[in-house]
Amino acid sequence: MTNTDILQWIKKNLGPIIISSIERAKAKNPALLYTEDWLGAIACRETGGLIARYPNATLVDVSSVMRGDYTQRPGEIEKQYHGFGFWQADIASFPAFVKSGNWKDPAKACDMAIDILEGKRAYLHSHSQLEGEDLDRAITAAYNCGEGSVIKALAAALDIDIRTADHNYSRNVWEFRALYKSL
Repeated sequence: MTNTDILQWIKKNLGPIIISSIERAKAKNPALLYTEDWLGAIACRETGGLIARYPNATLVDVSSVMRGDYTQRPGEIEKQYHGFGFWQADIASFPAFVKSGNWKDPAKACDMAIDILEGKRAYLHSHSQLEGEDLDRAITAAYNCGEGSVIKALAAALDIDIRTADHNYSRNVWEFRALYKSL
């Protein structure tokens, strides 16, 4: 599957869920700026490889296998997963959510992704001078590596993606956003 194929799968299967999650979040806070393309792009970056393994699967088929970011120590039989759901909520940061099993429900996973993004936004807004797209990109980078890492990168005048996976997380999400919008 190409990135376009993955994003088409996300748009078809998760798009309506994303829109509903955004509507629920905006009912609580009308100022929220998250969009379908932004959340779809994050899902693509976080679980696109997993989605690609199941090109003909339905949403129900794959929801319970969306686990990633694992470690496996020598001699251990099982992998220790760290990210759960289409948006890969981290078990170290959100243990109650992961342990509840709600990550298997795409709507609850999307709601959680919005909550995570909003937490990153609130922190970065109060700890930086960023605005507009620069703030949005920083929020996206923080989704991957944490807001503390983004603040340290900013303080050192480094690219906000320097501490993200592959050093390109927000840039990659922005590329996926543009592609998602074109579908």
